[in-house]
Formats: sequence, C-alpha cells, structure tokens
Amino acid sequence: MSVQRLGLVFLFGGLIYAAFAADRLKIHSQDNHFVYLADAFLSGQTELKRRPHHGNDWASFIQLELKGSSVEKHGPSVSGFFTRRKGKPNQFQTLGKTLIDIPKADRGKQISRNYVSFPPGPAVLMMPWVAAVGYGTNDVVFTVIVAGFNLVFMLLLLLNLRELGYIERSDSDLIWFVGLFGFSTAVLWCSVLGQVWFTALVVGLAFHTLYLLFAFDCRRPFIAGLFLACAFATRASLVFAALFFYWQLFVGQRDRFDARERRIKFLAFTAPCLVVGLALLFYNYVRFQDPLEFGHTYLAGGHIARIRDFGLFHPHFINRNLTAAFTLLPRLSDGYPYLQLSKHGMSIFLTTPVFIYLFFARPTGWLKWGLWLPVIVISIPLFLYQNTGWEQFGYRFILDVLPYLILVLAVSKIRLTTTFKVLMLVGVLINSFGAATFQRSYAAPLYGHFMSEEPRK
Repeated sequence: MSVQRLGLVFLFGGLIYAAFAADRLKIHSQDNHFVYLADAFLSGQTELKRRPHHGNDWASFIQLELKGSSVEKHGPSVSGFFTRRKGKPNQFQTLGKTLIDIPKADRGKQISRNYVSFPPGPAVLMMPWVAAVGYGTNDVVFTVIVAGFNLVFMLLLLLNLRELGYIERSDSDLIWFVGLFGFSTAVLWCSVLGQVWFTALVVGLAFHTLYLLFAFDCRRPFIAGLFLACAFATRASLVFAALFFYWQLFVGQRDRFDARERRIKFLAFTAPCLVVGLALLFYNYVRFQDPLEFGHTYLAGGHIARIRDFGLFHPHFINRNLTAAFTLLPRLSDGYPYLQLSKHGMSIFLTTPVFIYLFFARPTGWLKWGLWLPVIVISIPLFLYQNTGWEQFGYRFILDVLPYLILVLAVSKIRLTTTFKVLMLVGVLINSFGAATFQRSYAAPLYGHFMSEEPRK
C-alpha cells in the first residue's frame, strides 16, 4: 500500500477524532498531568515545579519536620502521610512503608511534595512541545494526532502479517479491520478527550502496535524491544507483552532458529527493555524510595481507603473488574433521560459486538497460544487492580490487549459477512455515542453510579 494511502488513513481518522473532540481542541484538558511532568523533566527534576491545580490523581506526600522526643526516635524529618485510620490519629506511614506515631506536639513545618504517578512515556514525547509552549500545551490535540497514527500502525501491522503469510485477506478486508480497531472499540471515545488516563492508553497502544509490527517472526528484535520498552514506560501492564516475543523465540517458532540465533535475538530484544526498565525503577526510587512504586499508593495524599486496606492489586477487586469488563449493562429508568449508563463502563460485548466472533476464531499454529497468552497475562493485573477504569464509557483497559484481539480475528478463517459488518457498524454507532456524550455537560444526566462508587479515575 502506497505512502499516499497511508497518509489518507491518518488524515481520515485524525479528522474524525478531531470532529468528536470539537471544542476540546481549543484548550488543554483539566487533567494535563503529562504537561506538568514534561515541564519538570525540562528543569532536570522529577518533582512538579508548579502545585497541581486540582487534587485528582496526583501523587503527593508530606515532608514533616519533627520536634521533641520524635527527633530522637525518627530523625529531624520524615516523609509520607498520616493514615487517618479510625482510632489512630497520630499514625504516620513513611515512604519506607513503616508505621510510626507522631504526636501533634512533635509536628513542625510541613512541605507538600507533588508528582505524577503515571509512567512518564507520554511526558517525554511532549517535552519539545512543552519547551516551546509551556503549560498551554494542548494534550487533546496531542492525543488526537497519536490516535490518527494508531490507525496507520495497525494497517501496517496487518499488511506485514499478510506479507509474512499469516493473513490471506484483501486490501478491503484489512481496511475493515482497521475500521473495527479505530472506530468500533473504546479507541474512538478514548482518543478524543486528552486527559492523563486516556492519553496514556492511546500512546501505549501506539507503542504496543509498533512493537508487534517488528516482533513477528522475531525479525527485528532490537527495534521490537525498543518499542516494547516505550510501551511499558507508558502503561506498566504492557511489560507482560514481552511474552509474545519470548513465546515465539523459545516455544512457538523455536525450530526456526539455531541456538546462536536465539541467543543473539534474545539479547537484542532484552537489552533495550532492561535499560529502560532499570531507568524506570531508578525513577521510582528517586521519588518514593521504592523502585516498584510509580506513585499510585500516594494518590489523594495516600488517603484512598481501598488502596490503604488492600493495596493496588488484590483478589478483592476481581469481581468488580470482571463485571465492568464483561457484564455491566445500561439501566432503563422511568424518568428522563430514561437510560442510565454506569461511569464504571459497559461490557465489551455491548460496546464492540464483533467481539462475539472471538469465541469462534481459531488461529492456527503457534499463533493459537502466541496471541492469546499475552491477552491472559496482561489481563491478570488489570483484573486485580484497585480500579475498574472509572470514569469511563466502556471498559477502557481493553486498549492494553486490543491489538491481539484484532489479530485473532484477522488471522482466523472468519469471513467478513454482512452480519460481521453490521455488528461492526453497530459498534461504531455505540462508540460514537460515547465519544459525543461522555464527559459532556449536556449529557451528564445519562451517566450514573452502578456498583460501588468511588469518584476517582
């Protein structure tokens, strides 16, 4: 396919996303966390230079100067937060996760330390723009542009698989799959908002798709590893996508490579992942004295009860997450607007009806497990996570595994019948409705609270 046609795909998709974004294109979103982080990086620091303009989903803790007897026990100062547990008003949790008691009489000056808890990939991409424009950098425009490129990346991936012999479909069929990917899934409404949560998903999807483009048949191990590193530097859960490459190399296509080739490809792929991974661990340690802490423990100053009581990942959250992903449906009501959508989202089979075909798709050869294993492994932490994805129109975390689901359908023998195309178009209409109404003031009565309600993303 020619460069001109790829350019048309980008232009067509970008214009559609821009049309749904509409007036949002005029100014950055209220949740432009990555702009703040890019500004901090440009100043050579990880702590934010400017105090956040609201309190939603920033990581923060206090540096507390001590007086009296507490100085002898804990030193001149400690960093962390008061836990606010009932019956324990003086309990303080340090960055080292130690619980200590600090009486009010021993408390001196407090300094708030503020950070962005999300992995820094999008902020790094934004740095040139922020260097030129500053805090006025428009994260909505940035996200729309990346979303337009995502359509091109998916088309290139499908064309590559056809060239390698994994797909036997016409150009027309491939365009249908790109349409399914970009407009009949959560990609559509996630791409038109800006905001830290959705920007991270859209950028992570871009790097993830590029990773798969170079990872098939282990043809470009270093480039594949570099894009995977960028992916998990944007969405931490995507570190598990490495399984796709390693499965090919050591199991699925093991016979294609001799021992020396396997060793070289392993090292070439692993090296960039290891370098970026260690950099991320160091980045976390500098901020929170814990290499595995991106900062979500310190959301709302460490005072989110479910995180305090269960941690970020726990079986306690599985039921809610499975409900949000697979079974949550709108509710009918007697009064206006007669339909209620949960801010926890909707079943992926409602927002993308074509996914019903996943039950009948049968990839062959090494792809049978090569495509499904990453979906399973990436999904495990998502279903254990303390958050359903709130606030969302559909299940937004589907973007972390979406490329594999599209490929499962594309490489299978499923024909693009009239029924398939009609279901896809139904998904386009549903997600278009979400793109037009989600987080719009005129549509606020449509959205309500089902399941347990924690008004935080």
